[in-house]
Amino acid sequence: MVGKCHSKVKYENINENKKRSRKEKGIQKMEPRASLLKPREHIKVFTLPRGRGSHQHLSQSSSIRPAAMPLPLAFLVTLVVLSCRATCSLGCELPPTHSLGNRRALLLLGQMRRVSLFSCLKDRKDFGFPQEALDGEQVQKAQAIAVLHEMTRQIYSLFSTKTWPAPWEKSLVDKLCAGLHEQLQELRACLSREVGEQEPAMVLEDSTLAVSKHFHRISLYLQEKKFSPCAWEVVRAEIMRYFSSSANLLERIKSEE
Repeated sequence: MVGKCHSKVKYENINENKKRSRKEKGIQKMEPRASLLKPREHIKVFTLPRGRGSHQHLSQSSSIRPAAMPLPLAFLVTLVVLSCRATCSLGCELPPTHSLGNRRALLLLGQMRRVSLFSCLKDRKDFGFPQEALDGEQVQKAQAIAVLHEMTRQIYSLFSTKTWPAPWEKSLVDKLCAGLHEQLQELRACLSREVGEQEPAMVLEDSTLAVSKHFHRISLYLQEKKFSPCAWEVVRAEIMRYFSSSANLLERIKSEE
């Protein structure tokens, strides 16, 4: 009886040893799996949009820093606009009222007509106006403004001279001179901004000198004709042609801007 109990206890001890060895082997098998999970704790997942409803997952180590993001497009556009405004502000833009002043001058000159031009055909004269100064393809903006300024100044001087007898109503002449004076101030301010620190008389002397010589010939013509009504009518028609040419030049400058 004692032998049977001893064998039974021995058998149970063997079973317990087998179970214990199985557990130890199971723990050793689990340890590599646990070690595989440890590196995942140091991995970050970044999600980048690829379109609506889809994402792209990129795994990146925490030791790698993401690249710097580019500047937003709106910010770059703002920089370009500000740079353009700073550059363009160096030039000049004539106010819209300047073109209106041209049309008003043409209207007043039309009302100042006293005699028919057909009755003064024998008094017609070609004053040799430098038309290329207004219509030339190579005319720059500063040069065009200088020509308009000199032409307006000469016209104002021609009609504001009190010592020259003229056949027109004083009220019409006063309105014309007032408009010319306003245009002259606008052109002078625009010319100074367009040329900058340079002296307009030195830079644009050739263009303004041709206009000045032209109006000098007109003054000599009036004196030779003793300021007759036909002589003034020829000059009036010539001045109207100048305003039409200057209006075309202003439109071309505006379209090029």
